[in-house]
Amino acid sequence: MSGSFAGFEGPGSGFGAFSGAGFGGPGFGGPGLGPGGPAGFGLRIKRAVTASLLLDGPASAAQIVQRVSDATEAEILLPEPVVERVLERLAHKGVVTTEDGVATLTDFGRKVLAKRGITSQTAQALRAKVFPKLVNVLKLRSGLAEIAGLARVIAITGTDEQKEKLAEAGATLLATVNDVKRSLQSAVA
Repeated sequence: MSGSFAGFEGPGSGFGAFSGAGFGGPGFGGPGLGPGGPAGFGLRIKRAVTASLLLDGPASAAQIVQRVSDATEAEILLPEPVVERVLERLAHKGVVTTEDGVATLTDFGRKVLAKRGITSQTAQALRAKVFPKLVNVLKLRSGLAEIAGLARVIAITGTDEQKEKLAEAGATLLATVNDVKRSLQSAVA
């Protein structure tokens, strides 16, 4: 099922019309994003978000990147080649047509989105609700990745003094991460 639109009508997991139950259904937003899976969940989300952005009108990959950037005050900058691949995938599945690099939702694509309760208004409302939260998560992830990169450089090429500071900072960070993890786990329990 990974990498396909299987589940328009049948079983599946992930993001609504793009792979089974999820966005849509009873009430705004339906039962949620669904369980998804490690392989393919992100791709289904990318396809769903990209298709919903096309409800605002036809767009090239660069224009979709700009729409997301505008909606997140330049906090989320999508790689244009990734958006191009997503558009190719949507075109292959008949959800969009492309002409001169500009993608337009097909009637089939609009019907799939509408069947799951995704209209231009609901997509904009969802983006307004989710994008700010996503920005914070991405900032956290980016900060941790930067720390990991610095730690890797120091561990491999650092002086003894730098490695000592790394060990101290690593112990402090690990203690903090464990505290935060326990706090978040108790919050969701």
